[in-house]
Amino acid sequence: MNLPALPGQYRQLAQIFTRSILERIARDASADVALKALKMSGISIPLASKAPLTWFDRSLDILQAHYRCEYVYKAAIADRVVFGRHSPTTASLQVELPVGRSIVDVAVFNGTSTAYEIKTEFDSNRRLATQTPNYLKAFERVYVVTHPDLALRYLEIVDERVGVLSLCRRGRLAEARKATRDINRIDPSMLFRMLRREEYIHAVEQIYGAQPTLPNGYVSAHFGKLFASLSPSVAHSLFVEAMRRRTTDEDTVQFVSSLPKSLRVLGFSTPLSGNQRQRLLKGLKEKTRLS
Repeated sequence: MNLPALPGQYRQLAQIFTRSILERIARDASADVALKALKMSGISIPLASKAPLTWFDRSLDILQAHYRCEYVYKAAIADRVVFGRHSPTTASLQVELPVGRSIVDVAVFNGTSTAYEIKTEFDSNRRLATQTPNYLKAFERVYVVTHPDLALRYLEIVDERVGVLSLCRRGRLAEARKATRDINRIDPSMLFRMLRREEYIHAVEQIYGAQPTLPNGYVSAHFGKLFASLSPSVAHSLFVEAMRRRTTDEDTVQFVSSLPKSLRVLGFSTPLSGNQRQRLLKGLKEKTRLS
């Protein structure tokens, strides 16, 4: 296949891996919008007589080989960690999760919590100085995931408690340094701010029992004080349990498992109703009107 070498064309190709594209397919039950984006990239991908779901996997292969944008890394983590090392029935994946004043690229929750901060060859390391201290207070394990050529650089500049992974050919994740596990550094107050209201209420009541009904303006302060009084290990256990429940329900597991592996990250991170999920799967299987 004669592939163009212009970075702008690969950036355009990467646009098919966005929530807006997935939402349009789910709305229309058609992948026409993805096909338009593919054609705009100018990169030749065989489309005739093939279901749209095959376009996405082929597009991700091209990006993996020629333009390792952030999405390529996220897809590798989903494939190798959640669907490889673990299972979507037991491991939850969260994307762009707020942590203090930072936002971690990917977080995985199974029996523990792991943060993955992605630094591609196109990224700066400037924000790591503020990102990793936040992550170390919220996750038992923290990793920087980068290009193999940059692994040594990050080994030298990041906190020694932070592990370093490199994304190798065909999506394999190679460990340059293992992350240090330490529950005692967890800050329960940090975890509390990452939980939704129904999650922290459920967590606190598991330990302290039913709580009085409070005016809305007092709920967060009341439950935050109780959660902050928990030991790091107990707070972390409750936090992981809450995060796992977000995506390990039967319907979500069946949905993301039905997607091509290139779209599983978007499947986890795009809120869709049951009907929208069905329309999305239908749109990915049917030949588009434009092909």
